[in-house]
Amino acid sequence: MEIQKKKRELTAEQVQKIKDGFQIQRVIMKDSETQQIYWDSITEKITQDLIDITLDPKIITSKAATRSIQFSTKEKLQDLILIQDAYLHDKKIEHFVFKFGFVMPDTVNTWDSTIVNRPPEQMLPKEIQSGNLIVDIQMFEQDHLIFNVKVRIFYS
Repeated sequence: MEIQKKKRELTAEQVQKIKDGFQIQRVIMKDSETQQIYWDSITEKITQDLIDITLDPKIITSKAATRSIQFSTKEKLQDLILIQDAYLHDKKIEHFVFKFGFVMPDTVNTWDSTIVNRPPEQMLPKEIQSGNLIVDIQMFEQDHLIFNVKVRIFYS
């Protein structure tokens, strides 16, 4: 018998309080094997807008890339979920769902997600992707959107 968690009912005010208390502090993209950092947001503020980033093109030929998101929350989160969609020329080409789960209130957390790349010969060339690839990252507390950023990717 599978036990299902009961979703807590949230008012609009509670959802707004969660949004107001949630912040992305830092994002790091790196090679999963070598730990070489391809991008670090340390000097940038991650806002809920469209942001442009420049990645080292080696990320395309790596076997897998790890994304580390450091975030803080003032409110308890029962079921934190991240949905990531990638668009090339406005056409969705990838969809990922990552589940973090429960988050204690008044904490800073790091969430690592590893994405395994296709073999290099199956990857789109950087010239096609650069400036044309937008990654839409949405974070939810259960069914409630609490953070959304779109990232346009360029390759150096």
